Amino acid sequence: MSQRAFLAGGALDHAAFGRNRLNAENVIDSKNLERALCEKPVSTFSHRALPPFAHAMAVALALFAAEPAFAGKLPAPGSYALQRIQAAPDAELLDAAGQRLRLSKATSGAVTALAFFYSHCQDPAGCPVAWSTFEWARKEASEDPLLKSRLRLVFVSLDPERDTPPVLKLLQDSERSDASVPWLFLTASSRSALAPLLQAMGEEVAFDVDAKGGKTGALNHMLKVFLIDPEGWTREIYTVAFLTPENLLNDARTLALEFPGADNGSKGR
Repeated sequence: MSQRAFLAGGALDHAAFGRNRLNAENVIDSKNLERALCEKPVSTFSHRALPPFAHAMAVALALFAAEPAFAGKLPAPGSYALQRIQAAPDAELLDAAGQRLRLSKATSGAVTALAFFYSHCQDPAGCPVAWSTFEWARKEASEDPLLKSRLRLVFVSLDPERDTPPVLKLLQDSERSDASVPWLFLTASSRSALAPLLQAMGEEVAFDVDAKGGKTGALNHMLKVFLIDPEGWTREIYTVAFLTPENLLNDARTLALEFPGADNGSKGR
């Protein structure tokens, strides 16, 4: 986790603002997802069609509302600096239409929040937390003149074998509202094609196995969200302990003020 410095001098510690751990009751259910893919037209799909996942989102949103509000303890956007951590690596991925897309094209030019996920995640402190945080942040950003044309959200799948472009299209179409803040869903052509990107971004992934050594289908990984500036530099990395919509939006506003020319491409749609 990076340390932030006030522009006026001194250091600002994340923990000083009481950043809290979110805890959502999970799950993107694989059977419901497959059934929706086969039986429900994509144009009418919503995450509400996945009862367990919809329940997870409801729990997460309730937690956002129930937890103490820390926004008043956050520094004003632009009053602190987000240091460059590392250059965001590039990779050739696939978008929800199955078209090849360089990751740099999905992140450059805008203030970008990027998270790795997989659609079969059953970890209560994993992918559903990132999803609910992005949904909440997107809703707020779409009504914020500073962010609505400058913020972009990106999900990259850790599970290319199951998260194929048709699955991503289903998920992406479920989030078509708030079009002023685009949310892209990307995958790789294979696990081997994805591996260099994961290594470069420090995202370790391991297959969960049962008592007999067989794969359970679950992936063990630490939830991370990367905040990337329009020039392609990672400026913040959030783990679940620090990932809240307030934190993400505050930092995104700080970068938007630093890069007033940032453009997420929504003005042309």
